[in-house]
Amino acid sequence: MYNVPVGFALMGAAGVLSGLLGIGSGAVKVIAMDQAMRLPYKVSTATSNFIIGITAAASAGVYFGRGYIDPGLTMPVMLGVLVGAVVGARIMTGARSGMLRFIFSIVIVTTKFLF
Repeated sequence: MYNVPVGFALMGAAGVLSGLLGIGSGAVKVIAMDQAMRLPYKVSTATSNFIIGITAAASAGVYFGRGYIDPGLTMPVMLGVLVGAVVGARIMTGARSGMLRFIFSIVIVTTKFLF
């Protein structure tokens, strides 16, 4: 079974982090789906990416309405993220799950020590 109640609680916590801190909280979502819900790793990462879009859309409207978003700064950053996301999605479809988990672990550990 996919342990939906635990997944629901963890996704709720990820949503709070997203709205509160302005982050996608993809790491929390991937770990929740992979470890707590036991979904396949590629399914976890793809679903997390999709959910981040929904989460971002929900909070972006609030932020934009309050004047917290600078469109001139946002546009070039958004285009860079779009290009990177397309390239990453293409690479992910051919990559082995073990390699993706390894890269994910390196990113999590590195960001912990850098920030």
